[in-house]
Amino acid sequence: MSKRTQCSTRRRRVSLHAKGLLVAIIGACLIAVPHAGVPQNLLDDNRGDLALAALETAAFNTAINGAGFNLNPLTANNPPVFVSGRVLAHPKIHNLYLDDDWDGHNPDAPKMAQLDGFTQALAGSHYLDEAAQYGVQNADFTGSHGRSIFCIPVQPELDHAEFVELLAWVTCEVGFNPVPPAGLLPPITGVPPTNDDTLYVVYLPRSMSIVDGDCGSLSGYHFFGAAPNVTFESVFGVPLPIPVFYSQTFAYAVIPTKCAQGGTPQAIMDSITAAASHEIVEAATDPLVGTGWINDSVVDDPHGDFFSNLINGFSNVSTDLKVGETADICEDVTNPQTGPPAFQHPTPPINLPVDDSTLAQQIGNNQIQVATYWSNRGNGCGPFLPTTRLKFGSPNYPGGGGTYVTSSTQLSIEANDGYNAPNGPGVASVSYRYYLQGTPTATQPPFTTQAPPVQFTLSGPDGVYVVETSAKGNDGLVEAPHSSIVILDNTPPAISIVSPAATPYAHSDMLTLNYFVGDGPGSGVASTTTSLDGSTTVGGHGLASGQAINLLTEMQLGPHSFTVEGVDNLANDGSSTVSFTIVVTADSISKDVNLFLAAGLIKNSGLANSLLGKLSAAAAARARGECATASNIYSAFIQELQAQSGKGVAASAAAIMVADAQYLIANCP
Repeated sequence: MSKRTQCSTRRRRVSLHAKGLLVAIIGACLIAVPHAGVPQNLLDDNRGDLALAALETAAFNTAINGAGFNLNPLTANNPPVFVSGRVLAHPKIHNLYLDDDWDGHNPDAPKMAQLDGFTQALAGSHYLDEAAQYGVQNADFTGSHGRSIFCIPVQPELDHAEFVELLAWVTCEVGFNPVPPAGLLPPITGVPPTNDDTLYVVYLPRSMSIVDGDCGSLSGYHFFGAAPNVTFESVFGVPLPIPVFYSQTFAYAVIPTKCAQGGTPQAIMDSITAAASHEIVEAATDPLVGTGWINDSVVDDPHGDFFSNLINGFSNVSTDLKVGETADICEDVTNPQTGPPAFQHPTPPINLPVDDSTLAQQIGNNQIQVATYWSNRGNGCGPFLPTTRLKFGSPNYPGGGGTYVTSSTQLSIEANDGYNAPNGPGVASVSYRYYLQGTPTATQPPFTTQAPPVQFTLSGPDGVYVVETSAKGNDGLVEAPHSSIVILDNTPPAISIVSPAATPYAHSDMLTLNYFVGDGPGSGVASTTTSLDGSTTVGGHGLASGQAINLLTEMQLGPHSFTVEGVDNLANDGSSTVSFTIVVTADSISKDVNLFLAAGLIKNSGLANSLLGKLSAAAAARARGECATASNIYSAFIQELQAQSGKGVAASAAAIMVADAQYLIANCP
């Protein structure tokens, strides 16, 4: 039972008869506990202990007689009721809605068709497979009913339901027939009659609270009741219509949908189905609440003082989590029981896929959320869905929006059967597919299914891909497909070089590097390398974008090449090269003189003016096309520099201007 359930009592607004019933039930719960080490495959909660069965039977009969159940024709049965404490070998699940217009009165709740579809999907799934170790086999869904007019006198009113009221209403719905003797005819309500496997799941309206607990301490519970029944016996092997009237015990679960919260209809649906599956599996494995037969019980001596146990129970000591019901052990609680004997293992609900497309459409989803429950065989909380995990070879790069890979990256799918024990069934197959994000559903590719191990690579254009994976165990359980985002990136970084440009530059110019390396939607730039004529430095400094280069003092005349190489985080590399030349013009050599004068490398302005005069005359002759005359003047310029080198002109500056003048002599016009 979810949260504080089964045997911890709540006594707000409970009638005297109800209190009597609850006291007796508490007594039965507290004493109906197994010895440790009892074989788990016995189909009897009281473990064949006749004394214990007799005590449980006496407690229950005292309770229903004290509450007047047998005196009420709507809830009458054939006393005494024998409490046998069996599990449900083949649960026959029937939904009962405590509402005559569920869909109309509960607009924010799942529709009846959705909840019925969930129950049908649950019964047809492998959800109860792990319960086979406790004697529970396959289940069936037998349909549903809203509340009938016949049981109005005992139904809860004013949106406040008490434990006893709900027991009375369920008893009426599953057994009432005004034609005596009781049990001879099926119930007039149309609800399927009870048998050893019946399990009625009662959904309360969204507005209805449970007085004995409400959502703060109760999100669902299961219990048992009794309804009149009849069987016909044979005499000496000859079939004769000799009726034998008896009371058939039945299991039922109550789901207060008011407790289901969430911002979306799907969240409300998931909350309700998780609570319902929790109670269904517990009712199937433990119809007599409080017996706690999956694990040991908090009560050491099952034949302890009956009245002492009653008193302890009435004190509302919370012992329910210590009796080891299957789903309680695995309930996803904040403060789990960590001491003996139950040792909770909080595990979130899981999603089971719905293979039937028609049923999925009825439910409104292709999966159902269910509670987990304890498996001794699997040493953990089942059902154990196989799990897949996508793993990446090299190269790969984890990014914020997914993992980046190339078409050479080996992807592999790691799969396991989910068991925490070595005797798990193993994985039968792995399914996967991938497609570009945003691909319409109708054009998404089919799954590829193969036995593990599975390896593959992505092919196609660069972009964001959805990779879906799932696995199927050898036991038939299937993992709901889940997706990973993988970004295919075979493209190297993009490189844009603005400066230098493929053009001549005057030797007197300043060149400011301007380039950009980016990877766009790719994995990102991991490194950038720049070189000028094969060197990563010029003039003692690097070549970062924005770096200024003094061509006059840091570079030689002639052709040059500037290269930028970018490598992304997947080792995709790209490069771009710009070739340019450094030349001398009649104007640029004059700028040489002025720049060196300003820098103090020409000692005085008189010498500078002498040099500039020669350059002006040579430029005029060059402009007239008189190259010989210009050459003679440039030669005189060179001689003056050579004479002043190391004196009036720094030797380095003189050498540069000499080379520039020689360039003009060689390149005229």
